[in-house]
Amino acid sequence: MIRCAESPWFFLTRYVYTQDPILGVAGYPGYPFLRNLVQSMQASKRLLVPKSRQMLVSWTAVGYFLWRAIFLGPSFILFLSRGESSAQELLERTRFIYNHLPAWMQPSLGRDNREELELKKIGSRLISLPATQDAPRMYSPSGVFWDEMSFTPWDEDIWAALKPALDSGGSFLGVSSSGGPDNLFYRLVTKGRSEGFDIHRVHYSQHPLKNNAWVDEARKGMSQARWDREQEISFAGILDRVYSEFDLLRHLLPEDWTWHPDFPTYRSIDFGYCHPFVQWFQVTPEGKIVLFDEWEGLNQTTEEMIAAIHRVDDRHGFSEEHVAWTSCDPAGKAKGESGISPVERLIHAGIKVRYRHSSVRDGIDLVKSKLKDASGNITLKFSSRAEITIQHMELYRWRPGREEPEKDHRVDHSMDALRYFLVNYFVRETPSISAPPRATGIPRF
Repeated sequence: MIRCAESPWFFLTRYVYTQDPILGVAGYPGYPFLRNLVQSMQASKRLLVPKSRQMLVSWTAVGYFLWRAIFLGPSFILFLSRGESSAQELLERTRFIYNHLPAWMQPSLGRDNREELELKKIGSRLISLPATQDAPRMYSPSGVFWDEMSFTPWDEDIWAALKPALDSGGSFLGVSSSGGPDNLFYRLVTKGRSEGFDIHRVHYSQHPLKNNAWVDEARKGMSQARWDREQEISFAGILDRVYSEFDLLRHLLPEDWTWHPDFPTYRSIDFGYCHPFVQWFQVTPEGKIVLFDEWEGLNQTTEEMIAAIHRVDDRHGFSEEHVAWTSCDPAGKAKGESGISPVERLIHAGIKVRYRHSSVRDGIDLVKSKLKDASGNITLKFSSRAEITIQHMELYRWRPGREEPEKDHRVDHSMDALRYFLVNYFVRETPSISAPPRATGIPRF
């Protein structure tokens, strides 16, 4: 009992049984990827687990919360899922584990029904809730396990009802395979550490029994889009995405980027019609590109955008002298009614400006190659501060019947800014450079 109380992993691997529709009753397997998952559950107060299907994550979660209910004193655990029956199934799995424990380890029960399992003498309760807007509002749980978050209706309302209890100290575990980009789970995974969440990815390649032969068999009869969602944990919405190479879990940094004074720093601007957009980049000594911050305006003037640029610079602790150059749309050279172009306004503000002409398709191909090249290498990474850009990477679409992207005057601005930077950074022909008169030169890279 002492070893069980000290280690949920010992409890799971020594005393827990699971039930598989094909394999039947089986002991909980001691796979390394599951041990890593349990360690993350112990270490994190708010954990999100994007996963491939059929990876024993739900069994691990209910076993872990039963361990908490038995060995960590009085606990109040809520189980949520996509529907009432799914939440009750989680409680049934918990009951299955309890029933297969040695008699000397089984606490006496109080209430024992489809909605609740009560460990009476310990003072612990495990409750399943239906997926309704207000279901969690009357409870103050010490722990919440929300399974299949991507597929739960009223997810935003449920989260709003849970959050006060979690802010008071309750722990949270959210688990799901991919349900695309239009749901709470995707948005929380996107924000990650900036919202206080840790992310633990569970991919089928970590499973010792899911080898190439398993992949070949499992893929039979499945579309590529279905496979990508259910097994590759792709959050793609539909098949006409411009940047289908973008994978949130592979391209998002595990924590917010800290500006490094020794790494080259860059900005990129799309002047926009109503939504001017600015992005900030650094390049590591290994050649990795990090998009580490962004700013989006709404009907702001160029002067207001420049003021916003300085505010973001200040927040990270650097100024214009630390910036190699700022790329922008060559069309920004055109003079407005005032007789002064946006590029000229940037130059007058002391900003070093760099631009070059390139076709949209060539720029898109360059972005795609940095998201993932032919060898599978990833050059471009995103900090969670670039939340809008990350969302737009999923939403950017090809125009039907044409090899050019949609221009919706919102998503395209962040995508254009990203393209301007990469075209100016990687294309080696001499670009057009405009700099303030006091500038001594433009660094060459």
